[in-house]
Amino acid sequence: MCFARVLRQWMWWALGPCLLVLALTAHTHALPPTLAQSYHPGIDVQAYWVSEKYDGVRALWTGEQLLSRQGLPLRPPAWFTAGWPRTALDGELWAGRGRFAQVQAVVASTQADDSAWRSLRYMVFDMPQQPGPFHARLPQLQYTVAAIGQPWVQAAAHWRVASHTELRAQLQRIEAQGGEGLMLRHDAAPYRGGRSDDLLKVKSFDDAEATVVAHLPGQGRYAGQTGALLVEMPNGQRFRLGSGLNAAQRRTPPAVGSTVTYRFNGYHASGLPRFARFCRRSQSSAGQSSTWPKAERRGT
Repeated sequence: MCFARVLRQWMWWALGPCLLVLALTAHTHALPPTLAQSYHPGIDVQAYWVSEKYDGVRALWTGEQLLSRQGLPLRPPAWFTAGWPRTALDGELWAGRGRFAQVQAVVASTQADDSAWRSLRYMVFDMPQQPGPFHARLPQLQYTVAAIGQPWVQAAAHWRVASHTELRAQLQRIEAQGGEGLMLRHDAAPYRGGRSDDLLKVKSFDDAEATVVAHLPGQGRYAGQTGALLVEMPNGQRFRLGSGLNAAQRRTPPAVGSTVTYRFNGYHASGLPRFARFCRRSQSSAGQSSTWPKAERRGT
């Protein structure tokens, strides 16, 4: 009996974590989320719906829990998702224009702070489990959000434009008001994972992510601090990233191994970014993917 009890305890210790992972995988395994390509000339802008690009944290509601873009569980207070539908939602946790750091701090906290989460909105822009083209999913999205009836859950506004000139004017207006840019969703596209022209981001600058591989010492007025970050692009190329770092970031730079977002203006012939400047620590890691849970395709 003693041996059998010890054996059972050992098997639980050895296999328990594996069984937990299998259970979670069975619940969360499915399609990757749709990801944006950069806007490029030559597209038929009249074939797209336009919305604001929210400077927040991507959040995927599975029908049971809220996940990050990497598939990691987020920890909102229970009231935040109470009464949400069993169908999946794709959206962004957002605190307003120019407040990415605030959202990131709330989401990264190990304890759900009621007052902090009350500063966030969940801006819903798609429904992954709804079949059909985007123009058919959009009214269902609006109906679903209205049925939730919570002021912190909002359907992202979508509209159409007639020309690239009109699109550019709207981009300038949004950016002048502190917005990050615009998103374009193809009217006829089904929800599908990965990057394609189904979803395009429109901004006055390019941005990308890179991994911090070293802190380079500063000189002159930056002596004793970080002068620049040595970062690595997904293709393995490395470059120095110092412009854009503020005093606090030079004293306490992003950790080696973390992912940062930088802005730039096109590429050199070598493939390195031109005029790269630090933007922020990234919520996501370049090259990672997440999954939607496989669930029955159904309405609300």
